[in-house]
Amino acid sequence: MKGLATALLFVGLTHLTVMAGPLELSIGGGPSVISLDEINESVGIFNALITHLNETFAVHPDVTGAVDLVSPMSGGMYLHAAERYWLTDWFALGGHIGYVDASASTTGFYEGSEISEIGIDLGFHSVGGVVVGEATLVDVGLRLGVFGGVGYYHAILDCRTLFEIPVEYPDVIAGVPPNCEGRFSGGSIGFEAGISLTYPVAPWFMIGSRFSFRSARIAELTDTTARVLDLDGDGTGESISLSGLIVQLTVSINIDLSLDGRKE
Repeated sequence: MKGLATALLFVGLTHLTVMAGPLELSIGGGPSVISLDEINESVGIFNALITHLNETFAVHPDVTGAVDLVSPMSGGMYLHAAERYWLTDWFALGGHIGYVDASASTTGFYEGSEISEIGIDLGFHSVGGVVVGEATLVDVGLRLGVFGGVGYYHAILDCRTLFEIPVEYPDVIAGVPPNCEGRFSGGSIGFEAGISLTYPVAPWFMIGSRFSFRSARIAELTDTTARVLDLDGDGTGESISLSGLIVQLTVSINIDLSLDGRKE
């Protein structure tokens, strides 16, 4: 029975290989929009404090200086590497790895009886590995397809925030965000779906574009001591929304794996 099962498995795999199309390897890149909603809410709190301090010390006789506001982290360059195994001439299974980063920073000083620094430096990085199914809808030289998949996303936030309030400030400021320095990380399951356009320059070489939507949320980020990221100091850790759009330009090559050297 074991020998029969092995023989049947071999016959099945051989038949699948003969019928199958090529292995497609591709790389690509382009802009990606990332929500990062709760992180940007904290950036909004930073900016509100900076704006208040700038307005206060613009008219203060004993303090000079100003600090630029922080731009929200809305996205960055997305890099992508993928492989797809075409089981038929219209359906493929495969996977891809994607990387995206974003950053936000500002620094400035108020000069009074002493120098007070306001510094913010946030660096965000995310890597995702996704298992994908892709189907060709139309193939008239230009190939239109749809794809979707599930994957795991890992995110890292490098954080440095420093808020030194000049002693000349007339009152006690409530709700000053805590100073933060360190690396925080976490991960979660998510999904991607989108459409693809591919043009074969040659039987083995293609160029194309992919438009997709990513949905994933990481409940919290922690550092090596299990400290939870809490940028605004409200006692609740910030979650990380990776949801957003991805636009890519891609180049691909085909490697024919069929035993008879042709695509079905």
